[in-house]
Amino acid sequence: MAGESVLGVARQALVRRWLEVLLPAYTLAFLLVMLRPEYLPAVLAQKPGEHILPWIVWAMVGAMTGILILWALIVTFFLLYSPFYLLGKIPMLLGRGAWVDRRELRFYMWCFLLLGALACLFVWDLRMGLVAYTVVSGCGPVFWRYLL
Repeated sequence: MAGESVLGVARQALVRRWLEVLLPAYTLAFLLVMLRPEYLPAVLAQKPGEHILPWIVWAMVGAMTGILILWALIVTFFLLYSPFYLLGKIPMLLGRGAWVDRRELRFYMWCFLLLGALACLFVWDLRMGLVAYTVVSGCGPVFWRYLL
């Protein structure tokens, strides 16, 4: 029983490390193709009915895009929740109340700062704001690891 739990933890760590490398690389490739369509790989330009390879590549693209969208939702939740969390902790920060976890507070402060920076970038240049948000979402596992 203990061997299964150790194996499960090792497998989760391997998947997490794999995601921290592959998702940012995919995000950069995704943005490169979105901003410069001439860099679209030839295998993606082929018709899927002719060969099996385009089906496999499109399946991988779909899976990675789904993971990217999931991370975009996770990032959006934490960014939008951060002001409410910080407002709720004001009495505790002023010394009236229970103990405050410094790591959790630091995490939500960084989320709030990132929310402000992305909001300013969206107002200033919508396209650059979308690119920055996509990069933040694609690098979400790495950012969250170092923010915590």
